[in-house]
This record gives sequence, structure tokens and C-alpha cells, in this order.
Amino acid sequence: MKILLVIPSRSYGNMPGYTKFPDEMLSIGGMLESRGHEIRLIDCNLDKNSQPADFVEFAPELIGFGVATGPNIASALSQSAEYKKLLPGVKIVWGFRHASAYPAEVLAEPCIDYAIIGAGEFTIAELAEYLQNGTCEIASIKGLAYKDSQGNAVINEARSFMPDLDSLPDPAWHLIDVKKYSDVTLNTSRGCPYKCTFCSDTSFWGGQMCDLSAERIVSQMEILHKEYGIQHIYFSGERFVINRERLKEFCNLVIAKKWKLTWNAPVSGGIDEETVKLMAKSGCTSVLLEIETGSQRMLTFLDKGTVAEMESTFWFLVKHRIIPTIFMYYGYPTETVADFKESLDLLKRLDDPPYLYMKFVPYPSTRLFDYCVEQGLLAQPKNLMEWVDFPLRCANEMNLSAVPQKAMDEAMASFRRSYATRRVRFMLRHNPAFFLMAIKRPGEFFRSICDLGKYYIDIMMDQTNSSDSWMYKLFKKMGWVGNKSSKQSEEVKAVTRGGEVR
Repeated sequence: MKILLVIPSRSYGNMPGYTKFPDEMLSIGGMLESRGHEIRLIDCNLDKNSQPADFVEFAPELIGFGVATGPNIASALSQSAEYKKLLPGVKIVWGFRHASAYPAEVLAEPCIDYAIIGAGEFTIAELAEYLQNGTCEIASIKGLAYKDSQGNAVINEARSFMPDLDSLPDPAWHLIDVKKYSDVTLNTSRGCPYKCTFCSDTSFWGGQMCDLSAERIVSQMEILHKEYGIQHIYFSGERFVINRERLKEFCNLVIAKKWKLTWNAPVSGGIDEETVKLMAKSGCTSVLLEIETGSQRMLTFLDKGTVAEMESTFWFLVKHRIIPTIFMYYGYPTETVADFKESLDLLKRLDDPPYLYMKFVPYPSTRLFDYCVEQGLLAQPKNLMEWVDFPLRCANEMNLSAVPQKAMDEAMASFRRSYATRRVRFMLRHNPAFFLMAIKRPGEFFRSICDLGKYYIDIMMDQTNSSDSWMYKLFKKMGWVGNKSSKQSEEVKAVTRGGEVR
């Protein structure tokens, strides 16, 4: 069977869609190819000029969309309708976080035939078999939602959690141009031991967890390096660092390889110094340290860790020359001025480090979203299209906290002004050896500097709204602006959370 996998555009209005390495779709592509299907994949955020008409000749019989909460819903919906017109008889299936949260709402759209709930590899493979051979009953496909003869949504039994990630085929990297993505990602785990109230992982994975083995991770790294020339990899999945036994095994395997490959990953909890030292030796150059807030009261409300353990982890990382970029939200429900100030005070205690600062947005299938609805802080969208601008409305028009908007705006303005200079100052104070990379690895060094320059310019342009200025036009000609907005740049580095992969 011919199957097209589509990553819809995340653009909204005059904001272009950011690119994100499609590791989930590549995993699904690998599974489908292992079952003998012919697969193509299109990322509408990278191939911005692509149209449904471009795939008429390919004539897919099944088209799968990966849809998160937000602007990409509009793109997925319009494309689904267009494919139905161009290819009579084609079946459309939506998967990923939003389809999992609201399958009946998704199926209310005439152009969508199926919705996948939870992990999609086996469910879509069984759906393709059903459509191609009719050898099973549709009601027996676990994790699938579909329409009955009256057009009503039928939601099948949930698919049980897959405990062994090693049983999956390698992601189908050949379906994309890997080097066109700024960050190459390997998803090494599913699920998380934490139950953070702002995260949808618990509901999406059913509270279960599993990991790719250290040997398999190293094997996939080797393929990406040898066949695609990749020198740096981001390991997604909260358990990459949390699973200490596997992390140490992985580090020792990489050290034994004597590679010059580097890597980074998210860190959600405390790490002891010995483990940090081993990470650095194996090529870890940076981490995204998910502190979330400097207020212990807020962390307790979020059902997550302690400020103290994150502070000690931060200084262990700095000591061993791993760059920690702090990730913080502001504007949480119940957040007070005192809580808000504690976050800013924490940044001062950490010597004004690199950090990412984002307005909190509650996403579906999280306890905080339910809390906000129950407390009357927001109204839940009534249909699919109302979800399109939901994240932007929450970020730009709502204040769910008790913190005055002026205080949040001033803190954000400070973040934007010092985005680049803060990083340079911190590195000069705590890791001056970083700048020796200009001599040892000039290509990598100047790529880092250019990336920093691009993000800084995007942030400043967003703050001043000066798209008509001579400076903006000059930088656009240089290719330094126009691909990401400031908020989108931060989402890329944060590997997006909530509506996307956390």
C-alpha cells in the first residue's frame, strides 16, 4: 500500500512554522516500511511550497497526519479536505497528541476517517493491513477511533503499552533530508516517572515507561554519523538522563568508541556529580535544565522536585563544562508576585545563566488544563478550529496568574534584550575554554555563533516589531531572519512541550 505521512504547517498568520526533527513520524515510517508498504513523508514546515496536488501522481491510499494542539490543526484540516477532493477513496487518519486527547471531536470533521490514540506504530500498521487486505475487523484494532455507518465516533479499546522499544525498526531517516534540520533527535524513551501537572505524558503513555537499550542508541548514533554525517544529536525523552543505569552504560559505550560526536538532552531532576562527569566525558556539551520555576511552592503545586536539587545539578554541570540552559515558565495558575520574584532571584543566584523564558500555556490532557477550566480561568474550545489559536491566545491575551501583566512584560523584555550577551558573559566567566573551539573546531564554533545571532535578531525584531527597518531587510537577505519567530526559536530549543513532545 502507498502511504503518505504529513507533518502539517505550524505557521499562523504572518508567523512562519518552525521546523522540528520528525522522529515520531520517522518511527512510524520505519514500522510501515517493515510491513512492506511504500512510504513518503512531507514536512510542510520545511517544504513550504509543497501542495497536496504534488502527491496525486504518487496516489496514496492512506494519508496520516501528526497533529498537535495549535496552528497545525488548520493546516492539517485544509490539507485533509484537499486530499479528499483530489484522491477519491483515499483514507485520512490523524494521530499524535490532539487526536489522542479529542478523537471524537477530530472525527466530527467529514474529511477525517480515523484517529489514532497514543503511540501510533502498531495501530497504523494494523489499520493499513485492514484497508489493504480486510483480514481483521476494524473493531479489533486497539488504539483506533473510527466512524460507524451513522457517522458516529467509535473508540476502540486502548492499546496496551509496548514495554520493549528495541523491538521497533530503526526510524526511516531516508524519508527526509536529515541535514536540513538544525537539530537531529533520537527519541530514546517513552513515558516519565514524574507526574507533573502541566505535562500530558502521563495520559498519553498511560503512566507507563520503557527505554531503548544503550546498545541500540549507540547503533542508531553510528548510522546517523556514518550514513548522514551527523556530528551532534539531541536525545529526547525524559528518561534518557533519569534512567541512571542505562545512562552510565551508554556513556561508557560511547567513550569506548572514541568518537568525536557530541550530544545534549533534557534534564528534569537532580543528578550527582559522578554521573555529570561521565556525561561530559562521553560528549555531552549541554543540557536543557527543566527547572520550571524558582518557587518551591509552585514546584509542589506542579508536583515536581525541589529547587535545591536543581541548583546543585546546575553547578555540577557548570563545573564539568556542560552548558546548562535553564527552562522556565511564568504566569502559572496560582502564581503570586512572591513566586514570580523567586524565579528571578534563582537566576541571579545562578549567576545570570543562559535561560529560556516562556509564558505558561495549559494543554489538553493535563491536570493543570482541567484545573484552569474548573476554576473558570479559561473556556475550553468547543470545536476543532477553536483550538488553532488557543496556545497563542493563552500566551498573549490571558493572565492565569496573580502576577501583574506589567511585571511579566518587563521580565520578558529583559530576557529578550540580554538573550545573546548573557550567554557570552556566562561562558566567559564559567567556561572560557569554549572559545578555544574557534581554533580547534572552527566550523562548529561559528555555526554556534551564527545560530545565536539568528535567535537574538529574531527576538529583538519581535520585540520592536521593526520588520520594515533597513536592518531587518539586510538580515533577511543574509538569511538570518524569516525562518523562525522568537517564540518559535525558543520552542525549537526547548523541543516544544505540552501540545508537542515534551
